Formats: sequence, C-alpha cells, structure tokens
Amino acid sequence: MRRPLVLAVGVVLAGSFAAGYVLSGRGAALPGAPPTAVERVRAALASRYYRQLPSHVLEQPSVHAMISALGDPYTAYLAPPDYRLVRQETAFRYSGIGASVLPSRGGLVVGSVRPGPAATAGLRVGDRIVAIGGTPASHLGAEAALARIIGPSGTSVRLNVLRGRRVVDLSVRRSVVRAPVVAAELLSYAGQRWGDVQLSAFRVGAASLVARELHALRERGAQGFVLDLRGNPGGLLTEAVAVSSLFIDHGVIVSLLGAHSPLRTYRARGDAVTRLPLVVLVDRYSASSAEIVAAALRDHKRATIVGERTYGKAVVQTLDPLGNGAALELTVARYFTPSGQDISGVGVAPQIHAVDNPYTVKDEALAAALRVLAEPGT
Repeated sequence: MRRPLVLAVGVVLAGSFAAGYVLSGRGAALPGAPPTAVERVRAALASRYYRQLPSHVLEQPSVHAMISALGDPYTAYLAPPDYRLVRQETAFRYSGIGASVLPSRGGLVVGSVRPGPAATAGLRVGDRIVAIGGTPASHLGAEAALARIIGPSGTSVRLNVLRGRRVVDLSVRRSVVRAPVVAAELLSYAGQRWGDVQLSAFRVGAASLVARELHALRERGAQGFVLDLRGNPGGLLTEAVAVSSLFIDHGVIVSLLGAHSPLRTYRARGDAVTRLPLVVLVDRYSASSAEIVAAALRDHKRATIVGERTYGKAVVQTLDPLGNGAALELTVARYFTPSGQDISGVGVAPQIHAVDNPYTVKDEALAAALRVLAEPGT
C-alpha cells in the first residue's frame, strides 16, 4: 500500500463521492469477510478525522451519506478513476482545462486560468461555475463537480458560469495541460533590479524549482524578490515547508493539530538560499499551502505581505489508498501559523493592500510590491 500523501490544498483535485455502498443494520461485517468500502471509511472517520464526530454521522448507511453529513468540501471518497485523476493533479502534466478552482457558495470560483483550454474558451478569474454539463454544481459537491470538469483529452465539458449578474455558457475542450509551477523574470524598478518569482501550485519539486530561479536571478543582479502566490490554490504540505525554508533559516513554519493526533510542528530546514529583501504577493484566491508560506514569512518578519486578504483554508488532508484502487481524501488536522493563529475563514491579511486591474496593461499589485522593495530599509 502506498504511503498517505499529505495535502494542504484548495479544491483543485479531481475526484467524486462513490455512492451506493450500503450495509444492513449498523453495517457490521460478516466474520472473516474483508472490510467493505463503507466500513473502511467509517473506521477512518472515527479514528482520524480532524474533529470529533457525532454518532449520527458514523451511523449513516453509505459512503456518500456519511461524507455528505460532514459538510466538509475537502473530504471525499475517490473511486479508482477519480483517484488516478487526483494523483495526476499533483504532477506537471495532466488532462484537464487549465484552471484552478475553490469551493464557493453555489458552486466553484475560478482562482486562476493558465494558457490552455479554459483561457481559449473564455473562462476568467473570478467566474463562478454554477453548472457542469447541465447539472447544478451545488448539487454535486466540490469533488464530484471537479470530476466532471476534468476528463480525457479531446473531450469537451459544458460550463455555466456566473459572471457578475450574467450567466455565460462555455464549451471547453479538454487537452493535456502542462503546468509550469514556477515562472520567473528580472524586472527593473527605481534604478534597481528585482526578481519576480511566480509560484502557481505546490506540486512535487516546487521548492527545488523556486531555489533554482532564486539563484539564477541573484546571479543576474537581483537586489530582492517578489514571491507571487496570487491564484495559488495550494498543494503538498511538504513543499510549503520547503519553500518557506528557502527564506528562513530556523523557526516554526506551521503546526498541525487534530482531534486524533497530537500537535505536530514543522520547522525550517536550515537551508535558506537568500536573505535579500522579500515581498509576498497574494490575492483572495491564494489558499492553503500558499497561506502557510505567506503567514510563516510574515510571522518571522521575513517578508512584507502585499495584495488582498487570502482565502482562509486552514485544514490539512491526507490522501489514503484503500487497497481496492480507491482512496479517501480525509481532513485530519487544522493548521496554525507560527504565531498560533487559526486563519480558517479569515485568511492572511496583507500589510499593504493592492489589487491588479485586469482591464489595464499594468499589473498594479506587482507595482505595489516593487515599490515596497525599493523603499529604504526594506
């Protein structure tokens, strides 16, 4: 069995609830019979869920009913095809539409759109996906909705999008999406050079790519850096710790605590690669692992936070293979910033508010970040 994958993600993973696993009575297994999916899920919820659960949740007769009773958009039973899609989403290439989404009232809100199918079809940041293939997104749940959006290359998905007060119908043809995690450039501002490092997700190897770009930009004369986490929905917790450690030599990065697990503290790894001035740029769609990094760098007074208040997701999931090709994405802990703050529902507040105007050529938020870097004493 594969080891559980620890996630601190926004809802960008593809998966769906598997309904129909029903047991008679309280769901007791026959002596000697292998545990069913519903028994595996019930046992995991009872022993590992991040908060204590009332008995009526665990007594639900099916996997779908149990998970629905949680009211938790981040916990889901992933059938084998959906589990394969989830694992793709932590890789650099996968079949999909090239957009990240987060749970929102009445559907899914689009947090970022990369060059690819979604951008070609006209999907925009801030759009609210309210129906997928004619089915209301609110009826599906976040994971089931994502399973319908992501699919085989060459097929199409119809999305009904709420844009302001207007509903827009889009047909998006899926294709293989190459997800460059890191993009970087050297910028000139106020007579100096600054490195702009954009991190789109915390996929495997993200920290190594960021480190490489920091070294390259410093060699080209960068006097400081902007770490741009706008639209970053999260990803692997280990990568969040590793990225933070590129800027912090020692100290707490994040702490995890669950109802069934003791306090676990992650510390900087002692391998910081730069001490040059740093600004972290965030927006309302920066979530989860992105918030862990922003809060850690803020609490250690290592960076100034510029942008908008972040999304406010402060729970962590594991992805546990169940042995039958399926998996359980399970919320196992809350996380706390180095100062002990629980940012659930409130996010990380910027020290300097700045928002990009999408209708201008200039990136106003990036300009604000560069102004901070250029200030004496930054």
